[in-house]
Amino acid sequence: MAETALQTQQENSLSIIDSIDLDAVKNTLSKINQFQMVIQNTLKANQDYGIIPGTTKPTLLKPGAEKILMLMGLTSEFHVTERIQDYDKGFFAFTVRCELYKNGQKITEGVGHCNTKEKKYVNQDAYTLANTCLKMAKKRAQIDATLTVASLSEVFTQDIED
Repeated sequence: MAETALQTQQENSLSIIDSIDLDAVKNTLSKINQFQMVIQNTLKANQDYGIIPGTTKPTLLKPGAEKILMLMGLTSEFHVTERIQDYDKGFFAFTVRCELYKNGQKITEGVGHCNTKEKKYVNQDAYTLANTCLKMAKKRAQIDATLTVASLSEVFTQDIED
């Protein structure tokens, strides 16, 4: 019985491969390459993306992500999936999921997190950083979703500097 299930799984895998239109795949890959070139030639350095010392790829910034989503006709919807607001200890953390939609249909999603214990927030008043962390988590989620939907992970990295 287990052998039959394995054989069926292998047949299904092969049938998926067999059903792929290779000309359509080549056409799609060509369009992805062209889109990547347009993005690289259109976005502005130090505004839409930036070079962070020690990284090998440019980092996509929020303005660049917003432009890419607008070009693709996508809208963003945000959901806070984790929220820690400890006013006694001054610790705030947010995890946000950004869902991208086209004409009401969900296309992909990205996730971002931020908390007040990150290095850049040390020695700052945590109570004034709650909103900053929420916005940072939102931005990270949107950039993650944008890199995925636009097949730009080989061109840009996540905004590690923020």
